[in-house]
Amino acid sequence: MPRTVYMEDTCKSALNRVPEESRVPFRWTINPYRGCTHSCHYCFARAFHTYLDLDIGDDFSSKIVIKTNLVEVLRRELAAEKWTGETIAMGTATDPYQHCEGRYKLTRSVVETLADFENPLSMLTKSTMIVRDLDLFQRLAEVADVSVSMSVGTLDERVRRVVEPGTPPGRKRLEVLARFADAGI
Repeated sequence: MPRTVYMEDTCKSALNRVPEESRVPFRWTINPYRGCTHSCHYCFARAFHTYLDLDIGDDFSSKIVIKTNLVEVLRRELAAEKWTGETIAMGTATDPYQHCEGRYKLTRSVVETLADFENPLSMLTKSTMIVRDLDLFQRLAEVADVSVSMSVGTLDERVRRVVEPGTPPGRKRLEVLARFADAGI
């Protein structure tokens, strides 16, 4: 596996509109990063890296784009008169709690911003790092709908190390879900 390179960039918009013909139960997404160090071999989002002239193999897992101005742009978009407060999904094209989140804390800032604006959120991750932000999810849950989902493809560690080599063990993920459930989320 090549060494991971983090490429800082800015974004023009934070909120991504999901096409009407899409069969997903949400209309808006936020992706603080592009690419993902979880390195899941089956990830459909690998194809999006070609838009950056990067390949869908090692580049997707080792060349991670950081949207450094994401929270500033998000605050502006949520404050706009035309924003109706629809549920926003995170974790749709990158894991918002992948390794670089420990340094950049963009996802934490997004959850905090959504709590400030009382905006609903649906979060999907495979990372146990989400526990760090349990306080913010509780704060958001006091003012808006919030859900946290975690994908657990296998509890067999031999399989996980091959198929999802950058993810935490499945049992650890189940423990995190239990903590969120105990907290009412």
